[in-house]
Amino acid sequence: MAAAMADPFLESRVARLESDVGNIRSNIDEIKVDIRGLRTEQSDLRVEVHKLETSLRGEMAKVREDIGHLDHKLTRDSAYTRIWMLLQSAALPGIMARAFKWI
Repeated sequence: MAAAMADPFLESRVARLESDVGNIRSNIDEIKVDIRGLRTEQSDLRVEVHKLETSLRGEMAKVREDIGHLDHKLTRDSAYTRIWMLLQSAALPGIMARAFKWI
């Protein structure tokens, strides 16, 4: 008791410490609530990213398919163009020979 009497400000300092601890506990409770909210948002974001990834994979598959069709069409068109050029190249000497009365 003599030690408690020796420090007249002890009671006010203990009250202040109790108040500070109360504030710390309150802040920790708020942090916990914030963390729970962040976890929920993170989970929602993961779901959205998964949906976007699935959608993107589907779109990429469609693009690959379209490129395959386009590649096939270009190959076919290229073949037709070559045939047409060969026919023109074969016909041109005949036309020239006829025009110059070689045949």
